[in-house]
Amino acid sequence: MKNPKLAVALLISIVFVATVETLHQQNHTLVRQLNQKDHELTLTQTQLQQVQTRLAVAENKLGFLDKNQTPVQVTAFTSSSPSSAFADGRSVAHAYAVPQHTLPEDKVVYVALSTTAQTRLHARMNDFIVLINKRSHRKTLAQFVDVTPAEPRPVVDVLFADERQAWIWGRQTDYYAVNISSANSPFKSVL
Repeated sequence: MKNPKLAVALLISIVFVATVETLHQQNHTLVRQLNQKDHELTLTQTQLQQVQTRLAVAENKLGFLDKNQTPVQVTAFTSSSPSSAFADGRSVAHAYAVPQHTLPEDKVVYVALSTTAQTRLHARMNDFIVLINKRSHRKTLAQFVDVTPAEPRPVVDVLFADERQAWIWGRQTDYYAVNISSANSPFKSVL
């Protein structure tokens, strides 16, 4: 009689220990998974904060472009001789032909501003100007390197190396200009 009670007690003890061990392992597995998910959450929150910061910077820059845009007339001009130079001494010979009716987004375009455009944009020589097409919203980066005197309208002259392309491109009135080199510009750190 003593043996069966001992066997039952031993069996109950073994089942109890096995159950405790199984629950202990499950608990450790759940704790590891919880720690892993907590780490992933922390990483995701950090990434979200970084994205929110970049978004705020981008919104600030877009707001600056929207707030400070000035309507301008963009005209094409060509150099009469390869030895010509801009007012700041840059050679005109390095100009390029702009294809069809678009300004390139991947190059810095050298421009001359009329005194009216210079005043409205509060631009100084070598400031960077963004030209924004009103219809397509394409943005072209330009550098102010020369002045066009005796022009009462806000005109931005873009140099074309090819006289034919300059003639085709002609005058475009559907542009805004923004001086991104101004003192309050959020683009200052980029330039």
